[in-house]
Amino acid sequence: MRTHDTDQGARVGVPRLRRAGVWLIIAALGASLAVSILLGGKEALSATLHFSGQGYIALFSLILASWLARAVKLHLLLSRLGSRPAFVQTLCISLATDFAFVTTPAGVGGYVASVYYLRGAGTSVSGAATITVVDQGLDLVFFALAVPVAGLALVWSGQSHALTSFAFGATALAVLLSFGALLARRKLATWLFGTNALCARWPRWREKQRALREFCAKVSTQGSLLLAAGPTFLFSIVALTALQWLARYGILWLALRLLGHSVPFALAFLLQVLVLHAALWTGVPAGGGGAEIGLSATLAMWVPPASLATALLLWRTATLYTCLIAGTVAIALLPRRTSRQDAQQRIDRPTVIGDAAD
Repeated sequence: MRTHDTDQGARVGVPRLRRAGVWLIIAALGASLAVSILLGGKEALSATLHFSGQGYIALFSLILASWLARAVKLHLLLSRLGSRPAFVQTLCISLATDFAFVTTPAGVGGYVASVYYLRGAGTSVSGAATITVVDQGLDLVFFALAVPVAGLALVWSGQSHALTSFAFGATALAVLLSFGALLARRKLATWLFGTNALCARWPRWREKQRALREFCAKVSTQGSLLLAAGPTFLFSIVALTALQWLARYGILWLALRLLGHSVPFALAFLLQVLVLHAALWTGVPAGGGGAEIGLSATLAMWVPPASLATALLLWRTATLYTCLIAGTVAIALLPRRTSRQDAQQRIDRPTVIGDAAD
């Protein structure tokens, strides 16, 4: 009876959580739009609506390049692990996971969505987890290299010394944390997998450790398979990661340039890295206007408020609103494409007993 009540309460609670999530997203988007309009007033909104068609094409070309670069990267990773979905499905997976990153607090939903949709593309759970880890690892490597390079560019151009200090400080901190995790890997492994008093008292904990050990071994094996793909493959996925983020972070720089303000690309890049990652930790989807406030405060000395507000509206249109629309369409299409792929696989090959499905 108690179990029935718990299940019924859970079924009632899920729609409430979904409604709360939808309202949180709407509030965050409203705050993002309101900050830009308050900063520039009606002039900024009018300038955005009357922005040239060629300018919009240029901005949307960059976000399209970013989408395609990530989709091709995921497609290469899936192919290397033996899964060969149609490229349209991989593109939908990329857009759907971007939607989850944007619309959940601190982007936590993106990791779950990545494993879920990659699993639907035909790979195992451990394979989906491996690709998710590699994808995020490539992002970290890119920023670890790009941030100090941008800092050096600012030093040579005589721009903000504070941003330069941030660039090198953030890189040094990331390197120290990475070395700390590397040095502590044995203690972490002992805590996760070792047989201790906790295992003796609770046998279920020992079973969970054994399952986790097996899962991590699979992830490690598939990670090694990706690393053994050769320099051409590794260079390709690194280059695609760089294209993905340079195109995405170049939209604000291009919008400012089209409005007649020549802000150095390194400056716009570093400001976005600083502000967007700070807004991420607010726990509000898409920063909830925090990104706009941060960028308007830091760019105020280079760009007038009205032009800055217009640039922020254009930037959010390309990087947020368009991504939400594309992600919604991708989420709607994915179940159809997944079921169609499963049906085709059943026709193309016989079922093998004991086939690894994790």
